[in-house]
Amino acid sequence: MADPNLNPMPLLERLRRRRPLVMVVVGLITFVSTAGVAVALWSASGTGNGGAKALTAQALTVTAASTPTADLFPGASGDLQFTVTNPNPYPISLTAVAYGTITSSDQANCPATNLTTDTDGNLASAIPLNANAVNTPATIADAITLDTNAPDGCQGVTFTVAITLTGAQV
Repeated sequence: MADPNLNPMPLLERLRRRRPLVMVVVGLITFVSTAGVAVALWSASGTGNGGAKALTAQALTVTAASTPTADLFPGASGDLQFTVTNPNPYPISLTAVAYGTITSSDQANCPATNLTTDTDGNLASAIPLNANAVNTPATIADAITLDTNAPDGCQGVTFTVAITLTGAQV
C-alpha cells in the first residue's frame, strides 16, 4: 500500500474526486431518514359510535323531625319540621308541597282532626338541597294549625303530617 503523503496528487484534487461519492452518501442518508419520518407521520382514523346514558333520578326521603319544636296551642299555626335526603348527584330546589294524612301520637285524647294543614301549592320559600344531601333539616313555616277548640289532651301531643314535596334540579 502506498503512503498517502507520497501521492503526487495534491490534496485538493483528491477531495474533488471523492466529492460525488460523499454527496451520494449524504443524499442516501437524507432519503432514508426522510422516508422514516414520513412513515412515522402517517395518520390514522376510525369511525364508530360512542355511548352515554342518563341516570335515573332517585326519590327523595322525607322524615318527620324526631323532636319538633313545640309551637302549637289552640288557634295557633306552627311549623312543619322534617329532614330530607337527596341521594341524587345534583342539587334540587323544592318548590311545592301537597299535604296528606295527619296522625296524632295520642289519638284517644287528641284526635288528628284537631289539626289542619295549609293548602297544597307552592312554598313561600323554596327548600334547597345539596347533591347527595343526607338528613337536611327543613321547615315549612306556619303550615299547620291547632283547632281553637282543641282539648287539654292535645298538650304535648306530636302530630305527623304526610307530605309530598316537588321541585327540580338546579
